[in-house]
Amino acid sequence: MAIDFRDYLEEATRHEQFGRFFKEIGIGFKIVASIQASNVHASKPAETLDDPKEYEEWEVTLRQVNKPIETYKVGVWTDLKTRDWAQGFEGAEYARYVSRDNMPTEEVQKMFDELVEFAKETNHLDSEDDISAIDPDEPIKKIGKGCGAGCASK
Repeated sequence: MAIDFRDYLEEATRHEQFGRFFKEIGIGFKIVASIQASNVHASKPAETLDDPKEYEEWEVTLRQVNKPIETYKVGVWTDLKTRDWAQGFEGAEYARYVSRDNMPTEEVQKMFDELVEFAKETNHLDSEDDISAIDPDEPIKKIGKGCGAGCASK
């Protein structure tokens, strides 16, 4: 089991009217997870709590760094959409992401564990030490090491 996903959550912004946003979590160099809960998110409770461990449900969005997550053959969603936790995720037409509202904490943890394992199996992640919070002001391409020269031959 991976470390509790809530231990990776870092607050990016907080506003009384506009809620709180956590930084996204980069899992390897392809998968990015946005796990949110506040008074403006589809979470339970729908309020801004100081302790993330008090939430029962979360608003979750998954995207891919370089391509839309649902792109045939290059999008990781092809490999992930059949997982139990993936039920209920939807992508809007022309969206580059998939999302799910009110996802129970236990399912978010299972998803997180499986995303870490998937990233390791596909050589997108060496270890959990490489999982990182992504600052919204930094370019997304800075996460992970990428595959470098010869990637297509792997």
